[in-house]
Amino acid sequence: MAIPMIRHLIFAFSCCCLCLSSIARAELPELGDPTLQNFSTKEETELGQAFYHALRAGLEFVDDLQIEHYVTSLGQRLVTRSDAAGKHFRFFVINASPINAFAGPGAYIGINSGTMLAAQNESELAGVMSHEIAHVAQRHIARSVDRSGKSAAASVATLIAAILVGSQDSQAGQAVLLTGLAGTEQAAINFTRSSEYEADRIGIGILTKAGIDPAGMVNFFQLLLAQGSGNDLEYLRTHPLNQNRVSEARDRIKANQVTLPDDSDDFKFAKARIAVLTSRQPEMFIAKNANANDVFSLYQMAIAQIKAQRSNQAIPVLEALARKHSHPWIKLALAEAYENENQMQKALDILEELANFYPGYLPVTMRYAEALSANNQSQKSITLLNRQLQYDDNAIVHQALARAYFINGQTAAALESTGNQYLREGYLELASQQYENALQQPNISESSRQRLNTRKQQLKEKLQEKIQSSQ
Repeated sequence: MAIPMIRHLIFAFSCCCLCLSSIARAELPELGDPTLQNFSTKEETELGQAFYHALRAGLEFVDDLQIEHYVTSLGQRLVTRSDAAGKHFRFFVINASPINAFAGPGAYIGINSGTMLAAQNESELAGVMSHEIAHVAQRHIARSVDRSGKSAAASVATLIAAILVGSQDSQAGQAVLLTGLAGTEQAAINFTRSSEYEADRIGIGILTKAGIDPAGMVNFFQLLLAQGSGNDLEYLRTHPLNQNRVSEARDRIKANQVTLPDDSDDFKFAKARIAVLTSRQPEMFIAKNANANDVFSLYQMAIAQIKAQRSNQAIPVLEALARKHSHPWIKLALAEAYENENQMQKALDILEELANFYPGYLPVTMRYAEALSANNQSQKSITLLNRQLQYDDNAIVHQALARAYFINGQTAAALESTGNQYLREGYLELASQQYENALQQPNISESSRQRLNTRKQQLKEKLQEKIQSSQ
């Protein structure tokens, strides 16, 4: 792809950022993977970041670290068994009730919360995710653009328009999509169908290699067919599905593969949690689970009690669960409930225990670090977060470090950590400015000065390359 085309694509995504600002939710079409044959790795990364920034600008994400960590862990388990194992994938969850999932530029994969809630077990969710991973691995958007004869910029701009309009009216969004593809509708439909069959085939192989029952993919397809016909479901509008496709996928599954595990406690906890987090009526789950006996329903009730500001009621439920079940999410919820009831020492004791038992587990580390910083133990928080960077060089870890450094009176280190956060989020100019701000602080050490100057120079070169490539 020519460099100007990249510039047009990024411009389109930038425009999307501005338009998305008033949108709370979107029914997102499946975009496939636009890793075009002539993309360099750098260009693909820039396009993917622009796409992700556009979504973050206005769509409602499920910004819950435990849900994010679960989905990412499951996704990475699948990716490592695919032909795209060397790519850096980013998984995220959109707070949207329609059943749908999509693959975007640069291996960004989004999943609607409605998909997680519709899945009956982990193998069904993994089936959807492996299907999207297969789209990335097989470069389906690149092949679709090549066949259509349209520019990549025009094709992606059409899809962005469909996202924007579809967020308000899914039928209108579909009309925009078809209008944008006018003249090549049948070819596009035929190619999309063949891509879906191919993604099914590749996805089934990924599931099997990952040790997950591939029948979950077929079962989820069957569920979709039972729930909607024609274009009644968003997923069916963006992923052509019929009984022949379901039958073909089922035939691909060998008899000895159906004995693989189809569920996990992690999925059950995640489904129970996301149902509450995405609901505007947590009291509904309190009433629903009032007479429940199983751990997942009781956990869901406790999370609902916390969300409804009734943590005092959640504490005895979670204390009882913690005595019977070792899953870390139970004690994380208990620590949150203790914090809400100003029982800080109990919360810190639980979090310290979890941090020792699950070193490097991001949800525990972040919760513990935040509690330490809020209770005049910022130096201990700094030590914990720096240790976490050995496991996850993640933007949110640097963001928490910045807060801890600032509380601890280490302004230069706080600014540097904020720069590190922006750098990992793809905001090069903002990162460079934070490094410059850090350099202006008094009493900065010589080693810190050298490190910051080196990073500034590296960013300057990257920014110059971007400018030159856009000319």
